[in-house]
Amino acid sequence: MPTEGQVRMEIGTGGFLARCVRASGHKEIGTLYLGLAVLAGLAGGGLALLLQLGQAGLDRAVSGPWDRAVIDHGAMMVMFCALPALVGGFGSWFVPLLLGAPSMAFPRLNLLCWGSVAASFLMLLSGVPAGAGTSLPQWSTLLWCVAMLGLSINMVATALNMRRPGLALGEMPLFVWAQALAAMMMVIVLPVLAAALTKGLLAGTGLRDVDLALRAFSGPEVALLLLPASGIVCQIIETFSGVPMRLRRVALGAMVVMSVGGATVWTHDMFTAGLAMAAGTRPMVEQVAVMMPMLALLVAWGATIAGGRPVPRVPMLWACAFVGLLVVGPMLSALSGSADGHAVALPAALFATFGGFYYWIGKMSGHAYPEAGGRLHVVLAATGTLLCLVPHQPACALLGAVLLGLSMLTFVAVIGVTLLRGARPIAGNYWGAGARTLEWSLPSPAPRYSFTDFPAYEVRA
Repeated sequence: MPTEGQVRMEIGTGGFLARCVRASGHKEIGTLYLGLAVLAGLAGGGLALLLQLGQAGLDRAVSGPWDRAVIDHGAMMVMFCALPALVGGFGSWFVPLLLGAPSMAFPRLNLLCWGSVAASFLMLLSGVPAGAGTSLPQWSTLLWCVAMLGLSINMVATALNMRRPGLALGEMPLFVWAQALAAMMMVIVLPVLAAALTKGLLAGTGLRDVDLALRAFSGPEVALLLLPASGIVCQIIETFSGVPMRLRRVALGAMVVMSVGGATVWTHDMFTAGLAMAAGTRPMVEQVAVMMPMLALLVAWGATIAGGRPVPRVPMLWACAFVGLLVVGPMLSALSGSADGHAVALPAALFATFGGFYYWIGKMSGHAYPEAGGRLHVVLAATGTLLCLVPHQPACALLGAVLLGLSMLTFVAVIGVTLLRGARPIAGNYWGAGARTLEWSLPSPAPRYSFTDFPAYEVRA
């Protein structure tokens, strides 16, 4: 664990980027992850809009170019938007704060991992125009695996070794548990994906192996998206219900089961080509391994909301949209005949990401978000997502894609308005008595190094 003197030596002076390079503060690195996620989301969302509006000039009967475009879109949204934001962004920012730790366990590794993810994203962008005539997607995905594996090891080490005195593992906030369990999952599954990619590179088989590996990885990917997203939703529902999480042990047990079960889901029906469908009851068992824990979490969230007095602020609206999508989305997906878990898991994870942004943006920036802009954002995104899920209705899907595009423009406008509001003061705990975790004891914006020593732990009822 770093001493106070070591922490002070790392503070340094200079501008934001200079401090990132020299000090590797967990808040700056978390902000860099979130910035990268926004760029990747805009790129992936733009590609999705092109695919929806004009098929991007591709004939869907020509499976090669179509599948290549779909896979590039999925890689941008999952590998460079959702997971970096959920684990790298909010995880790096708030896991040390909720534990009362001065920083991540390995601060320099945190910066190195972000740089590798950013380089991987640039490599993927460079390989998109060339299509199948380049090996950049293979190298990009392999570099991403190595970077996220390093981030996962750092997250697990932080949760296990950087807790303040008196804070037992079972008493950690559910957000920290979700981050640690997702990181443990990545420690298990990413080496398998990296091995498959390395085999393809050594054999010189081109993009076929990387596509097959990514299609198999789309199984555990569902749990990897939903775990950290559920941690954010737990924080939001606790705060805006005004009561501690009901059925906490049930929720924690469900997260553990999801992490273990999700690591075994190595086949998926997102694509019909390239993978043989598993026979017998295995597909059903794999789906249950992820969906049954989510049902337990839904019960815990419902009990918490029913036991409190919910306040419909923007973060709570995103949490309700997340819960509603998990309930309605599988029904609409089943009606379409695809039973595609990603059609629900990815937008649900993005809903939780937006909820985390509105929940913590004041703590991160010191500025309050515009309430009207936030409400417009959630309405556009939720409506557009549901329209895209309506089966066998191209007009609804087209309208939904347009609404999702407008929602992203609204989000960019909200970011700009929030960051340009000047030096208006904002309270340290601007959510009130419902916000019980340790980050709300700090001023807003949170100091660069919030803790130079470990504070005493106090249980709050």
